Amino acid sequence: MGKVTKTPGTLKTQGTDRATDTSSLRHFLIAPHDSPAAPPEKMADDTRLPLEQGPDSSPVSIADTTETQDTADWLSLLRNLKEANAALHTSIMAELQHVRQDIQGLSHRVDTLEQGADAVRIAQEEATTTLQLRSSQLCNMALNLADLDNRGRRSNLRLRGLPETEMSLAQLAGILTAIFNALLERPETTAVDFARAHRALRPKGPTGSPPRDVVCCLYDFGLKEDILRKARETTHFSYEGTDLQLFPNLSPATLAYRRALKPLTTLLRDQKIRYRWHVPTGLAVISDHGSYIVHSPEDVALLSKELQLPPLQFPWPDPLALYTQAARGSPLAPLPP
Repeated sequence: MGKVTKTPGTLKTQGTDRATDTSSLRHFLIAPHDSPAAPPEKMADDTRLPLEQGPDSSPVSIADTTETQDTADWLSLLRNLKEANAALHTSIMAELQHVRQDIQGLSHRVDTLEQGADAVRIAQEEATTTLQLRSSQLCNMALNLADLDNRGRRSNLRLRGLPETEMSLAQLAGILTAIFNALLERPETTAVDFARAHRALRPKGPTGSPPRDVVCCLYDFGLKEDILRKARETTHFSYEGTDLQLFPNLSPATLAYRRALKPLTTLLRDQKIRYRWHVPTGLAVISDHGSYIVHSPEDVALLSKELQLPPLQFPWPDPLALYTQAARGSPLAPLPP
């Protein structure tokens, strides 16, 4: 077989050029959205156009021209992205500057608020300390006033249950003399010196109501103590068939304070433990383990622990409130039975 002679300047027709098969990226990057894309068949036909030859240049294909255009499009796209990035960076930095200024303003306000809160806390602590001190001082003053009030009544006796049959203060003094002489087991005609003797200073109740208490003051304090001691030793005493009760004439605040401690005194009596009232307020407990002074709820807890008493909880009275209510003449707050 002989060799086939090739004609110069003819194209190879054995296969399609790879450069002509590569589709351009131009229509993906910068092709307008409103213009319809060319069919794939037409694009493929465009890439297979014959070579253009210039007078002084080598043959140039359409694929080379498209690649040059794609490079230019990429450069334009990168330039636009760089400009957009620069604008976005400027905007973000401006926003960050505003945020930084806002944070600085908030930090200043927070510092100011913290300083104000510290000043308020310090002032509150000082006010609380001062208030506690003043409350303690007022409570001590109330106790001292109650003690002074009781000292002014130390020669007084209060007789309860005597019918209101007397017609004058002189007749009332004669009845009291007979009662006290009977208690002391002295002759009925023995004289008893009264500084004053009268009924309790309140209006007389309606018919059938309990009689008002009799309050009397004796010149002889020793005689008053003897009469009170005899009244405590005697189971009961009476006058003309009427049972009587004799008490020391204490201030209303002190009486309310002692009524408030009734749960404790009842428990002590049930346990057969001796006690006596402490002046101005409080309770002196005498037991085989020793003597105890009760002035506060903490003392009650210690007393229960030392004497192994059942647990006891009750509202502890406030001497200042009791004395204030009694001084104003208002009814005292409800007390436990």
